[in-house]
Amino acid sequence: MVRRVLPLLALALFVFVAPAEAQKRRAVRSAPPAPPSGACHTFAFVRAGLRASYLSESPSGTATFTVTHVSDAANLAVTTQKVQTAQGEADAETRIDMETSGSMRFVKHMKVTTSITVPVLGRVSTVTDVDWVPSMPWGPAAGWCTGAKWTIPVMTQTVRSSGPTGALPPVITNTMAGEGEVLAVGESITVPAGTFNTVKYRNTILAGTSVQPAIVWMSMQHGILVRQDSLDAAGNVVTVTRLTAVQ
Repeated sequence: MVRRVLPLLALALFVFVAPAEAQKRRAVRSAPPAPPSGACHTFAFVRAGLRASYLSESPSGTATFTVTHVSDAANLAVTTQKVQTAQGEADAETRIDMETSGSMRFVKHMKVTTSITVPVLGRVSTVTDVDWVPSMPWGPAAGWCTGAKWTIPVMTQTVRSSGPTGALPPVITNTMAGEGEVLAVGESITVPAGTFNTVKYRNTILAGTSVQPAIVWMSMQHGILVRQDSLDAAGNVVTVTRLTAVQ
């Protein structure tokens, strides 16, 4: 089970028991259950078929997208996404290969297959493969405890892309180091989809040779992203992503 903190097409991210359809709707509209005792929480896998919709706002514009969780397991997570921006629509499938070592979960490889409509050309598909060596730390494998920290080391990131004109040369970069920290467990937050008890943590989004801090709130009930604030180097919020619906 991966924490959905990756950029939107890869969206970035635990236990959810599937109730009846009406119960699922009430779970969002009513007050969420009380957080577990203590300052730790353990997420389980996201329920297959769970669908979450989001609105992302930034100075460059807005995007809406829906993520459907196809499967979630210890070593592989698969999601599909439908993204709508001012430039058009895109469909994508994301496959994320993971591993666990000690108390941490790591991401080894990510594959994103995207389909968009291009004038004249029509429907065009592209495939992007990303590998990290060593694997990228994603967060605790089990208990997420207030104050817990982890280090994101320098990694070799290899990006391979292919499209209608064939494969492009791989892009190999050394990423910058970063870190993550659990800021709160059981924090209540309200977004357009409702009010959720969350695990709040700070993490680092890798973008080639640069890093972008982000504050993330994850639903303790559903195990999905509720809100993500992406920050600039000065700590100012530049992009806000909020959950607008879940079913």
